This record gives sequence, structure tokens and C-alpha cells, in this order.
Amino acid sequence: MRKAPSLRNNNGAIQVRVRIDGKDHFISRLGRWDNPVAVAKAQALSARIWSDFQSGTFDHSLRIYQPLSQGQDAALLERLKINAETLRQKRAIHAYRVVKRYGKSLRSLTDTQEFIRWAQVNQNLTNRTIVGILCECKRSCPESKHLFQHNLRYKKSVAQSDVLSREEIRTILADLKENDQWFYPLFSVWLSTGLRNGEIRGLTWDCVRWEEGELLISKSLRPDGFNGMNVTWASTKTGRERIVPMSAAVKQILQQHKASMEALGIYDPHGLVFVTPRAHRSIYDDLIGRRWKQSLQRCGVKHRRLYAQRHSFLSHALAMGNSPADLAQIAGHSTQMLLKTYAKHTGRVQIPNWIAA
Repeated sequence: MRKAPSLRNNNGAIQVRVRIDGKDHFISRLGRWDNPVAVAKAQALSARIWSDFQSGTFDHSLRIYQPLSQGQDAALLERLKINAETLRQKRAIHAYRVVKRYGKSLRSLTDTQEFIRWAQVNQNLTNRTIVGILCECKRSCPESKHLFQHNLRYKKSVAQSDVLSREEIRTILADLKENDQWFYPLFSVWLSTGLRNGEIRGLTWDCVRWEEGELLISKSLRPDGFNGMNVTWASTKTGRERIVPMSAAVKQILQQHKASMEALGIYDPHGLVFVTPRAHRSIYDDLIGRRWKQSLQRCGVKHRRLYAQRHSFLSHALAMGNSPADLAQIAGHSTQMLLKTYAKHTGRVQIPNWIAA
């Protein structure tokens, strides 16, 4: 923008014309030319835009300069809605619904502080949840992300608590084998491969390479945030295929599981490996989460979230002396991220012996 914005007459309606990178952009719905108050407001808006440009705080998206629609920030809501419908993740959907319920604009740091107070007092939302909502606003409006800054603090969860000990893993699998035989293969494979939730849901029989003793991880099955019973196919988190080796024990468990599905007449060589016990549809987190929680309670083991499968596998594999680079390839992470996230305490400490026998 090389010069100050100007007012434009659009069939009697006032528009502010802003020229950015050689292209004209218009801010409309500012009133009529025969209304002196509307003209004065448009002139003040034009002056504000030029002032922001000179001070380096100009919003290139022009979102914060657009008029409100019934008191709401229509541009932000539209972006949050598109984000929610595209990703269909619970966090994105929740952010859109909360901001829409708020019913006011988020166009300045003052607006953000007012929203935070409203979320804490009127909605009883935790700081963690509020930070997540503001992060979704930043994702939707990256060009004006500075408007969503905050100083909220919350205690971050420690991934170490998700790592199961060897004894706990053996106890849980023994319990599942006895009391929940349908889901025993799922948790056995999960704890022995460290797949992501969506990858274990989307594992299909044609990706099990029996002769090579490995699994081809090329896709995932993601739940629909609007309806948890619906799922959609997607690529892996990194968008790349990878190979995950399976032990002889895992291979045997999968062969037995395949035989069980064949006996029930539900085996499909290109179908899902793990399905629900009754409807034989794709599994979902609420269902397997309940089975997981029940097993932990029966075993007297402290509660762990479902992602404990991945944390436990990778943390123990690191403690056993495997190359971090090799494990990063299996996990679909960079080596730095693997060490930062999964190098947790497992109890597998090898004490060096300096004294000759």
C-alpha cells in the first residue's frame, strides 16, 4: 500500500478502497453517502487503516476493518467454520461453536482479553481449552495472529505418565486375553508396533506382509468430529508411507485373529483388520477406550489414555538400545521429535560394570 485508502461511491453506498500489491480491495456495507455520520465513520476507518500501515500493525486480510454483522465477527466465524468442516476435528469444531456463542468480535488484544474473561467466568473453560480455541483462531487467521496473544498458563501433561512398565503390559494383555478376547489382538498389536490411533483403526489385511514380517502403514481412518460414528480415509500424519516390523508373536496373533474372522465369515482380504464385535464396523475411540479402561481397572493399574500404546512401545524400544534414527523411521517422526517426545523413563536401566569378575 503506497498511499492512503480512499472512499468510493458504489451506487450511493460508501466503500473504502485499499490498494494492496497492485490490487484493489474494498470494504463495503459502511452506509450511504447521504448520511453524514456514515461518511465520517468511513473517513475515520480510512485514516485508521493508513495509520496501522504506517505503524506496522496493518492487517493485510482487512478482517479487522470489516463491519460487524449483528455484533459478530462474520469473517472470523466463516474461517473457523470452513476450518471445522474441512478438518472435522473436535478441537476445531469446538472453537467455532464457542466463538459463535460468544457473539462478539475478536479484533484487538482488548477483545481477546474480554473473550478470555468470558470463557473463564461464563463458560467455566480451563486455560488449556481457551488456549486451544485461540490457537484455532490463529490457524484460521494467520495474518492477524498477533491479535490472539495471551498470557494464560496451565500445567502441561507429562507424557512419561503414559508409559506402562513391562509388568503392567504383561498383566494387561493377560487380562485381555482372558476377559476380552475380541480386543486382545488389537491391543497386542498396538503395544507391539506403536501405531497412531488412526493408523491402527485403518489397518487393512492387504497391508499385512506375512512373508516379510512387516506392516505397510500408508493410510489412517479419522473420526468425524461432527459425528464420531462416521470416519473418513486419510493419509498418514506425515503424508508418507512407512514400514513397521512385526515380531513373530504379533504375526501369530494376527494369524489367529484372521482365522477367527474367517470362521465368522467377516474376513475380507482388503478389509479392516480390527472391527467392532457386533456390527463389524470400524472401531472408534470411545468403544476401545471403554474396554481399555475396564482392563486397567481389573488389573489395578493407574489410568492411561489410549495413546499409552504408542508411548510405551517407543519408550521401551529406545531403552532396549535401538537406534533412534531407525525408530524415528518406524514411528513416522524426525529423530529430534522422537527423542523429545518418547525418550521417557521405563525402568530398563542397564548399570555398567567396571569391576572384572
